[in-house]
Amino acid sequence: MKNSFIKRIAAALCAGALCVGSLAWPMPSRAEETDDAHAFAVQMTASMPLRQKLAQMIMLNIRYWSPNGTEASRVGQTSVNSEMEALLEKYEFAGVLIFAENVTGTAQTTRFMDELHTVSRKSPFGIPVMAAVDQEGGTIVRLGTGTNTCSSMALGATRDPQLAYDNAAIIGEELAAVGIDVDFAPVMDVNNEPRNPIINVRSFSSDPALVSEMGPAFLRGLTDNGIITTAKHFPGHGDTATDSHTGLPLIDRSYAELQARELIPFQAAMDADVDMVMTAHIQYPQIETGTYTSISTGQKIYLPATLSKTILTDIVRGDMGYDGLIVTDGMQMDALKKNFDIYDTAIYAINAGADVLLEPVVTWSTKDISTLEVYLDKLENAVTTGAIPESRINESCTRVIELKYRRGMFEPETEDIETRVAHALEVVGSKAHHDREMAITKKAVTLLKNEDDLLPLTLEAGERVACFYPLDSAANAFTYAFDRLKAEGVIPADAAADLRCYNGATASSYSTVMKNAKAVVIATESTYESHLDPNGTTAAGQRSKVVDAMIALAHSLGKKVVLLSMSLPYDTARFGAADAILAAYSNKKMPVIPTSYNGELTAYGPNYPAAVMTVFGESAPTGKLPVEVYTVDSSYHYTNVVLYPLGYGLTYKGLLGDVNDDGDADAVDASLILVAATRKGVGKESELTADQEERADVNSDGERNAVDASIILVYATAKGVGRDVKLEDFV
Repeated sequence: MKNSFIKRIAAALCAGALCVGSLAWPMPSRAEETDDAHAFAVQMTASMPLRQKLAQMIMLNIRYWSPNGTEASRVGQTSVNSEMEALLEKYEFAGVLIFAENVTGTAQTTRFMDELHTVSRKSPFGIPVMAAVDQEGGTIVRLGTGTNTCSSMALGATRDPQLAYDNAAIIGEELAAVGIDVDFAPVMDVNNEPRNPIINVRSFSSDPALVSEMGPAFLRGLTDNGIITTAKHFPGHGDTATDSHTGLPLIDRSYAELQARELIPFQAAMDADVDMVMTAHIQYPQIETGTYTSISTGQKIYLPATLSKTILTDIVRGDMGYDGLIVTDGMQMDALKKNFDIYDTAIYAINAGADVLLEPVVTWSTKDISTLEVYLDKLENAVTTGAIPESRINESCTRVIELKYRRGMFEPETEDIETRVAHALEVVGSKAHHDREMAITKKAVTLLKNEDDLLPLTLEAGERVACFYPLDSAANAFTYAFDRLKAEGVIPADAAADLRCYNGATASSYSTVMKNAKAVVIATESTYESHLDPNGTTAAGQRSKVVDAMIALAHSLGKKVVLLSMSLPYDTARFGAADAILAAYSNKKMPVIPTSYNGELTAYGPNYPAAVMTVFGESAPTGKLPVEVYTVDSSYHYTNVVLYPLGYGLTYKGLLGDVNDDGDADAVDASLILVAATRKGVGKESELTADQEERADVNSDGERNAVDASIILVYATAKGVGRDVKLEDFV
């Protein structure tokens, strides 16, 4: 088959079928894909003029469109307008980057992606664009409808690669349903800096071994659903306190130090056949010593990883043996934009080994499109004058086309758009996806403190609990959680929750609410170290001051306090005065309370309701810290002293069926019951403690035997296939 395909290519070239403007490219069958993908890409690249090959290395930013070129007139691009249509028909671009402004609903997104693919296939060589998106889960999502899923750090807390796979499979199935090709995920950064302003909960862990386990499982969940994957941000963005969107970070680590930590997860991703590796705009002066004079400060700066041949070619290609695509992080980010001439960044990045330049210029107006033409002029000139070898362009263009071919993007669409829209509406945000999302998220909730076994809280008929949260937008999540708790019979129907937002408030104003409450629940959302300082000027710092006062007030009234850390778990050290502390790893809100599930349901974060339901024992906390939590000094700065170590996590005592006290009733508990019953059956003493014996009697008949073990196994099987169930359902 391979030889026949090569002959068809040669015949097409000889016949001039591949000249600009022609659509007569001979397509091989899927059976030929493995052997012929590279040959296909090589031959197509050889037939393309330089300008088209350069376009194939550019991913466009189409976030907005401004009809008259002004910022005030900008609106999100939600369909292909005439200007964009002309651009996509003229050039063979690598792809387009999709933002939240582009995707306002499931049906709209599906139609928009179809337009982008259809129009781009009308380009001279018929090469479709890749539609790419940052859909990581947690706080970084772009689809406004569908299943949000929990953060990567929450997945790290579960310590279960299967859950990482399942979580990514939800994302992948929904992206594929609406026609998105590429997910810029998973994040493979090792978040070992608690002050990190941009990675934080987007990372699985501070432990490279755990990131190396969870990340590849996540990317397989995407790949198995047809999504092109990306490991980011190479060689690691987790050890910095600077956001490369707004500054140019520097990490003063040796190559050996990176090999011992940061590079381990990226190698694992490469070994798992990740499709792309995204670069980091970070300086590593011990590795890349080349410098550039900043256009903003006039100071010498080191070439960041994105522009470093040492890092992208010598390390990624050479030492790590990676031959997939290298894509830059956004080239409109301030780390590059404020320090480098945009044409210099292109020359440096391409010569360094980057295959795709992500949003080197924006295309938000007709003026921007003219700027893009000038950009292509400059790149063409750089090649013709020898500043960039054309061999480097050919190499990258071939890689991009080969990936598109291998992932089936050249194949014609077999279903009409209305059929695909109908399918998307069934898949995106389905109840099955939301149920699985919640079950996964509950597994992440981590109990760090539980004085006097305060948790799980129990509410009797007519009792009240006072719940406080930092922003009004969290109210729906609390309401949803309490509705679930009542519907499931976890708390009485006439129990009440007094919900209050404490932003801008004083603790004293809540005295009456606290007096009437059995206990007080306070949620915090600390993302930056500055949020911990009650003497600072930030609004979040002032909220920390209110939390301190509320904890003190509750204690003065004889009330116990439960703290929910809803963002980075590092703030659990800051509010240690609370009687019980839970970490949940994402503060994404619930814009609407779901009453039914359909493809146009607004996406919502599952972490808030999962944490609240865990407080009342609807599920037991089984998460283990995926990062170290450090003590906070008197100036509210993180120290190097570990308060809660990596892997720390408690669970509730006395959970029905949880014989081995690990927070879940499963096959291990069933086995312990059977062993104990067998020993007693032959006249030996049970090896279970009295407390374990009590939990082993699942059906409360006074015996601990095979019936109890069977109930646990049936329950564990139901949970294992994604059902959101309670053990009591099987008694």
